[in-house]
Amino acid sequence: MVELPKHVHRVTKTNKRGSVTVYTFYTKFRNTGAAWPSIALPDPMTKEFIERLAYCEAMDRDDKGLLLDGKRLPSHKEKSFWADAAKAHDAFVRRGRDGVKDFKSLVETFQDDKNPFWSSLSASTQRGYKSSGKMIIASWGDDLPVDLTTVDAQEAIDTLGDTPATANQFRAFLSRLMAWGIPRGYCLTNPVKHTEKIPGGDPWVPWPNWAFELIFEHAPFHMQMICMSAFFTGQRQGDVLAMVKPKAGENVIAVTAQKTKKTVWIPIHTVYRKWIEKVPASDSVMLHAGVRTHAYASADSFRNEWQKMMDKEEFKRFRENRIVFHGLRKNAIINLLEVGCTENQAGAICNMSAQMVQHYGREVALKTLAKDAMKLMEERWSEIEPAAFRNKNGT
Repeated sequence: MVELPKHVHRVTKTNKRGSVTVYTFYTKFRNTGAAWPSIALPDPMTKEFIERLAYCEAMDRDDKGLLLDGKRLPSHKEKSFWADAAKAHDAFVRRGRDGVKDFKSLVETFQDDKNPFWSSLSASTQRGYKSSGKMIIASWGDDLPVDLTTVDAQEAIDTLGDTPATANQFRAFLSRLMAWGIPRGYCLTNPVKHTEKIPGGDPWVPWPNWAFELIFEHAPFHMQMICMSAFFTGQRQGDVLAMVKPKAGENVIAVTAQKTKKTVWIPIHTVYRKWIEKVPASDSVMLHAGVRTHAYASADSFRNEWQKMMDKEEFKRFRENRIVFHGLRKNAIINLLEVGCTENQAGAICNMSAQMVQHYGREVALKTLAKDAMKLMEERWSEIEPAAFRNKNGT
């Protein structure tokens, strides 16, 4: 008897008439908790068997199903399974030769640390883009960017419409990816430019008063201090963590933004000064320390500690109302605009363009317009007051 390849096994069934049928399957990790679904194969020793066995051996599996070289495959029970697997495997073989210009190659080349454009992006932007890159490879990995149409891109964006923030981040990455690929021979134009965003993609809401009350009541001082730095300066999370203690007599804090590489000098508010003076003395030059009084090794260290705190019952209201740390940046912008700062002045403190200040502060603008409108109505009420109102109120 010919020995079967690894992970291949045969099942013999006899029907009521005594007829015997032998089925062949590929089942990785058979008889274990990690067993793959059994994938039916043709009869061994045929050309089709050898081809499909090669496809199976090149596959991976995650909690969503089977993949081949990063390409998401349909269910092994669907008719399109083998055709999609063959296409992905052919692309995988072609990719072994130089010069292949498919989406997998484009994403991997763009996200290579040797690419100066990629390495210049902040860690948080890279994390988001990596997530979008995985989706692109899973959907279009062996397709050519030059064949992407605006309709294709919009359909992919609309598919993510239930989560607007994710959809719009995917759109931003795809557009940047295509633009980067044009001078490198992957495509001729950027069809994503003409797609539409998903409405409601801004998840950052400013913190309401109750959020601060919960932080002051239940968060340790070092976490309160980090929140106050974000509230009074409007800086991004990573830039807040990188703040250096101001020296005695200094009235500003210098912050170099990780994302833009620009340095801003932020005057220290008198109330914020009182918070800074409460920071325990230490040999560290850093303003913020973690739970063990050591500076955070990375932003991820802080995020892990923050998430553990947010998972506690005391902060259930944060989770239910989707209150996140980044919302403090919006608080800072709103506060500056509401006291009369121009968009350029607010942007100078928060390290943000005037356009982004306008975007973050659009609620303030609407509130100001509403106040002005009502003031005009009050001043000219006598010109528009209905006669019935005058008779009723004696005015």
